[in-house]
Amino acid sequence: MKRIPRLITGLKITQIKQFYKDPVAFRQKTKILICYLYFISHITSAQLPNQKLEQRFRFDSTQKWQFRFNGLGFVRNNEYFGPIADGYTLFGYQLNPRVAYQPAPNVVLEAGVFFKKDFGQDRITQLAPTFTVKFQHRNWNYLFGTLEGSVGHRLIEPLYHFERLLQQRIENGLQITHRTDRTFFDFWISYLQNTLPGYTRQEHFWGGISAEQRFGNPNQEWVLSIPVQITAFHAGGQNINSPLPVRTALNATASLSLTWQNPASGFLRSARLDTYAVGYTENADKPYSGGAFYPNLTVNLKPITVLLSYWNGNGYRAELGGDLYQSYTRRYNSTYREQHRRLLMVRFLKDIKITDGLGVTVRFEPHYDLANNLFEHSEGVYIWFSR
Repeated sequence: MKRIPRLITGLKITQIKQFYKDPVAFRQKTKILICYLYFISHITSAQLPNQKLEQRFRFDSTQKWQFRFNGLGFVRNNEYFGPIADGYTLFGYQLNPRVAYQPAPNVVLEAGVFFKKDFGQDRITQLAPTFTVKFQHRNWNYLFGTLEGSVGHRLIEPLYHFERLLQQRIENGLQITHRTDRTFFDFWISYLQNTLPGYTRQEHFWGGISAEQRFGNPNQEWVLSIPVQITAFHAGGQNINSPLPVRTALNATASLSLTWQNPASGFLRSARLDTYAVGYTENADKPYSGGAFYPNLTVNLKPITVLLSYWNGNGYRAELGGDLYQSYTRRYNSTYREQHRRLLMVRFLKDIKITDGLGVTVRFEPHYDLANNLFEHSEGVYIWFSR
């Protein structure tokens, strides 16, 4: 086991080039990372602080029956002009009323309906039932049905696109989570699209592990942590009439992260440095592989949080990852490819609490595309409610 932490901390940019040339070695190291995650037993602030936008199924010992409600209003505007990502505006709201029944202190069942309405359309954009069974044993939680998914996995944006929270939030499947003051662990398998013999569409599975281990006292001034994240996407099916190839894509990242907390209250509250190395490999009609170096510096000031990021990618792709980080275009009606993708980003983030369970998140996210000499930006306002 002593060599496993060295493998994790050794995921530096100098090794990413080896992954390009040897996908087998990358898969072997990823398997070791998965094994390590199961052995660590003792939180994560992956990239963007999205905790206010998460949805968790909670236990309440005071009542067996409860009405619960989550809502999200959003407006996000992307001013993108480059060859990789389209520019557009997302404007609307989500509602998820639910009834919760708790037959035992460590078991809760929730059933409800998820509504999504995009402004500018007369109809409801999405209407779907939600159902979750959650069982807790010590600090471990086991879920079946609608998951504590989306930004709740706390993946970095190159692995998971923030806008899926606004467009494709609901995930259904199986999930295991574990949380303490020193550990965040999330394992899930979600079934995104089903198929049956004779269908023309493929089935889509997406799952992964998101974990972070903190060392030392979480309340001390300096805290060292190791976040590790692995996701897998599979498209296939048996006896179906689809011309698309069966493929499996694996994305993984690891970092040495250092957090400083100001022991005295002041203008500068805390800072965190992440040094993510990101890898990608895929088996389809032919193998693909790529990777990136992705350092982040998060500075929490009294009035606002500022996040500085640099992305240096080479042939990178992630099925559910953010558009800006891809080497393969996601623009409509385009086949453009940019092997080396380099971005400088700065983000300004502010969470405003109005009252218990109700608040507003405001973000301004400009970036500079070094390869295409373009300045682009996005901005968003998110109104969240939970009870």
